[in-house]
Amino acid sequence: MISLARLAVFSFALLGAFAASGGGSLAQGNSAYRSADAVAGKSHRLGVYGNVQKDCTSGPLPTIRVVTPPRHGEMNVRSGTLKAGRIARCPNLAAKAQGIFYTANSSYRGSDELTYEVRSASGKVESHTVRIMVKEAPPSGAAPNPDSDQDL
Repeated sequence: MISLARLAVFSFALLGAFAASGGGSLAQGNSAYRSADAVAGKSHRLGVYGNVQKDCTSGPLPTIRVVTPPRHGEMNVRSGTLKAGRIARCPNLAAKAQGIFYTANSSYRGSDELTYEVRSASGKVESHTVRIMVKEAPPSGAAPNPDSDQDL
């Protein structure tokens, strides 16, 4: 089950990342700090980033850079296409996007942390630091975590 705070962070990351590009030439930046839960050995989605233009077409994808890699796992960036309907203002668009995924070492339990930057085509830079609590797999029959989905 996703907590309301986590849902808000995911929604902000998804909607904020799909803002229309353009505008000023100066790079703007901001930082986000959050926490997430992950299951050891399983891929966990941390964020989805893309670029939707005012005319509901996909724009240039942002550049994602690892600032501080995780110590007890790995972070991967996967490119893909969102299903149509995921962006409210462009319901028919299957937008190009990149997903950030974390996988903890299968034998590790405890906390991990990573930092990555997302630079939009317009030059805006967002820094994301995520503290991850790595746990054992939940008992069978437990509700699945939607962030463990392999899709963007």
